[in-house]
Amino acid sequence: MNTVELSDGRTLAFDTYGDPDGLPVIFSHGFSDSRIIRNPDEELTASLGVHMIAADQPGVGGSSPDKGRKMVDWGPDMEELADSLGLDRFAVAGHSGGGPHTFSIAVHMPDRVTHGVLASPVGPLDREGFAKQLVMKDLKLIVKLRHFHHIIRWAYDSDMKKAQKDIGTFVEAVAEDDASDADTFLADPVQREMFEANFTAGAAQGAEGVYEMTMALWKWGFELGDIKQHFDVFYGDADDIISPEMPRHVASDLPSATEHVWPGAGHYGFVDRERWIEFLKALTDRMP
Repeated sequence: MNTVELSDGRTLAFDTYGDPDGLPVIFSHGFSDSRIIRNPDEELTASLGVHMIAADQPGVGGSSPDKGRKMVDWGPDMEELADSLGLDRFAVAGHSGGGPHTFSIAVHMPDRVTHGVLASPVGPLDREGFAKQLVMKDLKLIVKLRHFHHIIRWAYDSDMKKAQKDIGTFVEAVAEDDASDADTFLADPVQREMFEANFTAGAAQGAEGVYEMTMALWKWGFELGDIKQHFDVFYGDADDIISPEMPRHVASDLPSATEHVWPGAGHYGFVDRERWIEFLKALTDRMP
């Protein structure tokens, strides 16, 4: 884990992996995840010519909380990270709740972000129709309880304590609730180890990270129509967490986007080897 101190004194934790001379890509992780989520074969990422930079969002892993943050605030944070690494122009990528974080970077740095790729992106939950496209019952409940912040924090705190107590059992429980991703989580021992490390970092500061992200998913501070770069949008048609209609809706509202469907894939299927290759090749194939 690497860290950089931001201008307001917060710490930002990040990993870099892949080909250091390849296409630089800033990756934004999703809800309850961390900078660690990826295909665990880092030589595969390097072979695809990608230099990945993945940061923990506020309150996640080694990154300081940023209480009351909005989605639009992630772009300036990533500008500071890009400056610290000497990145001039780069691509962006994101998964699930990391989708809007990825858009925040693109909107904030339109002359530096060249293009992007998303897996199962979440749309703006305050926009009509988007919240109804959540499938997992726990997420539907969060939408209903959105204004009861103390209840949401209590629920998240309970979940994160389970992860902290026994991460193996926690991953098995996640796989049971998200059946379409069970093989992705459990079938490969190396990949399972990655998910255990991913969720461990996601729970490192208790409920703080997931709570902050949840609140940021409403009122982003920008619109999908503000994003000028081209995005390739991937999603699985067997997603048990969000309906495939949500990423389709996101893609249709973007000024420039290409949809890609992964038959039989769940929400987390993008980390499986063949889909990870497709995900990254969509970036390198459009490299300026």
